[in-house]
Amino acid sequence: MGSDFMTLFSPWALWFLSFMPLVVLMYILKQKFEERQISSIYLWQQVLKDIEVNTPWQKLKKNLLLFLQLLSILFLVFALSDPYLYTGGGMHSNLVIVIDNTGSMNARYENGTRLAKAKQLAEEMISRSGTKANITLLTAGRSPRVEIGKTTDKGEAISKLRDINPGNSSGNINDSVSLVRAMIKQYEGGDSYKAVFYTDSPVNTEDLNAEVVSLASELQNVSLDYISYSDDNGRLTVLVRASNRSNTSLEREISLYGNDKVLDIKNVEIPAGETMSVYFEGISANAPYIWAELTEKDDLAEDNQVYCILDPAKPKKALLVSAGNVFLEKALSNIEGLELYKTNPDENLYEGYDLYIFDSAEISQLPESGSVMLINPSLGNGIIEAGAGLEGGIADIAAHPLTKYMEEASFTVSKYKKMEVPFWADVLITLDGNAAVISGEYRGRKTAVIGFDLHDSDFALTTEYPIFMYNLAAYLVGIDLKGKTSYVCGDAIDLNPNPEAEEVVVKTPEGVEYKLELTYPMLPFDNTGQYGVYELTQRIGEAEAVSSFAVNFPAETESAGGKPDASAAQEASEAGNVPGGTRLQELFLGLLLMAAAIEWVVYIRGY
Repeated sequence: MGSDFMTLFSPWALWFLSFMPLVVLMYILKQKFEERQISSIYLWQQVLKDIEVNTPWQKLKKNLLLFLQLLSILFLVFALSDPYLYTGGGMHSNLVIVIDNTGSMNARYENGTRLAKAKQLAEEMISRSGTKANITLLTAGRSPRVEIGKTTDKGEAISKLRDINPGNSSGNINDSVSLVRAMIKQYEGGDSYKAVFYTDSPVNTEDLNAEVVSLASELQNVSLDYISYSDDNGRLTVLVRASNRSNTSLEREISLYGNDKVLDIKNVEIPAGETMSVYFEGISANAPYIWAELTEKDDLAEDNQVYCILDPAKPKKALLVSAGNVFLEKALSNIEGLELYKTNPDENLYEGYDLYIFDSAEISQLPESGSVMLINPSLGNGIIEAGAGLEGGIADIAAHPLTKYMEEASFTVSKYKKMEVPFWADVLITLDGNAAVISGEYRGRKTAVIGFDLHDSDFALTTEYPIFMYNLAAYLVGIDLKGKTSYVCGDAIDLNPNPEAEEVVVKTPEGVEYKLELTYPMLPFDNTGQYGVYELTQRIGEAEAVSSFAVNFPAETESAGGKPDASAAQEASEAGNVPGGTRLQELFLGLLLMAAAIEWVVYIRGY
């Protein structure tokens, strides 16, 4: 499609041409009489003769006003139909628009933001596309996403475009290039599509029929990149790292808060392009978290604050006393929030662990504190009486919080040790009606006993085995829901609820609550688009366990605002127009005004 041609962006307006015959009909039916005095009735005969010869075509003869009105209707209809004359360039049957909505696109641009400008230019592009063009709209946030695919409905495409929300996550615009390359394979011919990228980042469009609309600009921006603290007997030393992303030196005021209370204020001057460490010393913060903020808003407001959780949950430590058990080591080492240490049965037993696991090991003396897990317990273990070995069979899973998600489990045990179930224990797994795995609280410490050697069963080969080991470990040491306390916007957070949890709720900084589905493994929580402090609530019966984590703006990747090579991108001020053509709407509007003016002159002069 390379020759000159014209198209109408609003062909529905042609229906107004149906008014033209109506105007002509009105002129035909119109009678024009003059008042005259006559001396005799005889003269009426002459009048009748005049009526007979006054045919419709004679009425129209030399009626300049009629032709001007018809011409005005034509000009009006053509103006409403929005004609566009393509000269040499042609129209593409497929238009792919990619909108970058990562955090950096929130930066100030003209009277709005880079994203707002991108949406404006993209809407103009869609409006000027061909009436039968297939429009595909993508967003390039943390990962590329198809918002609408191959629609010929411009209104629908524009509606989806306007619904694109700003994001705070980081992302790589070139990931969307790969998606575009995959899409165009279905298009016939190299000229059948056009891809347009609206972004503030460089884009590699090699081998693509594409253009890049650059929205990069110089910014006056200081970002808060990082916050941490050290605790000395309740007095905190807080470190805040601030970066000047501008090409001029800037002075800024940084305020430190505990919840919403101001703890300290520092005034700093940061040279252009440099990063400065700002220390707040001797801070007393009676709060679950602290945060720092730049008092003055600049060209990117999203990176003007940074959050940190105080007293984060420390990983639990487990000591495995075993001659060697690959199945056990692998299952326990993969539990996030649990640090596994190993020792041989003949080595000294050190105190200070949250969980002690005795795998077929003799126990001379139990540790003074910490939970205990016995596997293939020895005689005289100090917790439970273990009798002689019994011939095994097929395991039966009891209904219990610690056997959650194990309903379909099926495994066999070749032999196990007979155990008398004490009053403090619940039976989790049985073999031939006898207890094979129990758990409970013995003398103030949580305890679990597996009455068989894992090597004497195929339990470790089942998909339910890691689930069960996680449930046991979480029960024995109370593993925190999350692995860490600090994330960036867009992160997917792996949550590990207590197996006894009946409900897990996440509350965002905006106060929105998400009740999570309790499955194993639990789906990652990825509604982290808002920076701030999130609250996690885990309900077990009447009790609630509440913890928090911080989500910060990814300043390291999204706060820079330099201008890319001009050869690699088209300026935004020149973008948004379909190349190789002229819009004729304004021309026809001018002709309409001209015809109306002439018509007025003709009317005044009585033609």
